[in-house]
Amino acid sequence: MQDDVDRIVRNLSLDRDKVFFVDAIRQVENPFRSVWTTVYSSGIAADGVPSVFCCLARPEMKQKILSACDWPVHADSFSPGFEESFEGGSRSVKYLNGLESGYSYLVAEEYFHPMDEQQFIVNSEFLLLFNLYRGLDGDYYSIGESGEREKVVRFGKSIQFLTSYLMRFIAAKQLLFVQLVDARYGSDSHYRHQAEKIHEIEQHGDNFNYSMWFSATTADDYLFSMVYARSVVDPGPVDKCGVWPYDVEDDDYPEFWISQNPDGSKVRFTCDPDKLGTYFGDNPEAPHYLTPVYFKPGVLDKYRNSDYFNVSERRLSCGSQWGVEIDHVIPSRVMVYLGDLGRDMPASERKHFLEYEMSPISQNISYEAYANDFNNLWVEPSGPISSLLCARDRLDDIWLYVFGRQLFRKPHPDDANMDKLIRIPSSNGREEFDTVILNLQKFIIDYIDDSQFPQDGESGSINRFAKFLKEKNIRVDIAPLRDLQDLRSTGSAHAKGKKYDKVKRRVLTGDNVADVERLIGELTDMMNEMSGQLNRAVERD
Repeated sequence: MQDDVDRIVRNLSLDRDKVFFVDAIRQVENPFRSVWTTVYSSGIAADGVPSVFCCLARPEMKQKILSACDWPVHADSFSPGFEESFEGGSRSVKYLNGLESGYSYLVAEEYFHPMDEQQFIVNSEFLLLFNLYRGLDGDYYSIGESGEREKVVRFGKSIQFLTSYLMRFIAAKQLLFVQLVDARYGSDSHYRHQAEKIHEIEQHGDNFNYSMWFSATTADDYLFSMVYARSVVDPGPVDKCGVWPYDVEDDDYPEFWISQNPDGSKVRFTCDPDKLGTYFGDNPEAPHYLTPVYFKPGVLDKYRNSDYFNVSERRLSCGSQWGVEIDHVIPSRVMVYLGDLGRDMPASERKHFLEYEMSPISQNISYEAYANDFNNLWVEPSGPISSLLCARDRLDDIWLYVFGRQLFRKPHPDDANMDKLIRIPSSNGREEFDTVILNLQKFIIDYIDDSQFPQDGESGSINRFAKFLKEKNIRVDIAPLRDLQDLRSTGSAHAKGKKYDKVKRRVLTGDNVADVERLIGELTDMMNEMSGQLNRAVERD
């Protein structure tokens, strides 16, 4: 009787909640009660920690499942193989896929007996349906439209699935979620075989069934309890699975600042492309799809600091997932067309851009963007960064043609994205300035292949480069290289001192944005001048 159990619990000073498996029963009654759901765990000691195995089953099996409480399947019940039978003196062999019982697994166990090791396989249909990525830690992640990760399956002492994904999975498949629980608790670490059953509890609910047994010695100096349980969760409607064509339509189209009234109030309009004007006469009273919207340049910092994104003066993209045309040719702002904000960006990124919007007054799109987008003309890239990159490539090509080898070495794989960190700073912050200087130094100076320059008496790669140019009759002022080298060596890469103060007075104005833009322009002009002289030399020959 339960009174006997309670008396022994008091006499032995046991934790009643553990003896009666209070936490486990809560889980049995409501399997989806937490953000994470344990689908596999193995409780070895009789300490009240439950063993759990969860799987899926056909809906018509619900009553059969709830008619008992032992485990009809285990994690190792799903191995395919062959079945041999003999009927009427004849032998037949049938292949079984491991799912004939009507159950299907979320995780299945493989055991390698010579090594006494087990491995778990996650349901491949679950992984493929939600396009889950396996991280280096062995866990599985959902990858969002902008590269953000959400852990969905995690391994540890137990295997857990994110509950929301389990709910979506059973909705998509219209199968029952089945939870099997086995928990045991003993007042001593070793079971006493002379213990006899003194009480039993059975409970049946609409979605669960469990039996609990209690055994004790006649001397009341030992108590053992055990529970077996089954519970099920019915699938929700299939349209709740969140998978196409049941994925929720993105209707989050915020309004952006497109102009200003005479009284100074902002004129805003939705970026929903279906509500904008077009050249085909759609929505004639609405702003045009190609209405420019302007943003502070810091809007791009988030993307430059992530490996998932590519940022140029004319495009922002996230791998092959999405991309949007931008106009950052003028460094002081970023322009995006109103319709492109709604058509080409995920909702989360529209919200991010909204935080950086700026007044459209006195702003205009660049000549490069106007020529490309409205006149369908290709023009030479004119932004400071693209001009720098083009100048470097042009010099490298003509150098190869003239001297038989390229001026710049191929970057190390770890430096492959250094040009991504070369930009006009979005603010006067020192960290961003130092980052740009360090990467400019690597990109323009450190990767010069100085092995092609003689080492006769000159120290330092820039000095040897200057001597080589002079010997080849290439008359170009390389002061921008020396300025960049001085900024890096006295400031960005080392502790600042008197040498830096001298360089600062000579090279910098205190406006980091203007200083970087000027330095990049000088480097660009220098490389273009080198290319021009080499081209003219080739033409003379």
